[in-house]
Amino acid sequence: MAKGTRITVDLGNEELVKAVKIAAIEQGKSIREITAEAFREWLERREALEDKEDMEAMIEAEKEYRITGGRLFEDVVKEVEKRA
Repeated sequence: MAKGTRITVDLGNEELVKAVKIAAIEQGKSIREITAEAFREWLERREALEDKEDMEAMIEAEKEYRITGGRLFEDVVKEVEKRA
């Protein structure tokens, strides 16, 4: 593996460090590989969550569009302003 950017991480728990070291040995991986994999998986979960939130927002926007009869938002605002 090519030498990359280094970081220092304080896990705050010696038992966690030991468990990670044991798991790395059992899987035949380095701590670097385990850490990089964990970061990649975390980013993938984060992206999936953002995608889900985007989809939910899109569904809500479509519902609002249908409720307003498919009219432009600006037209709805003007109508509401007239009623006020």
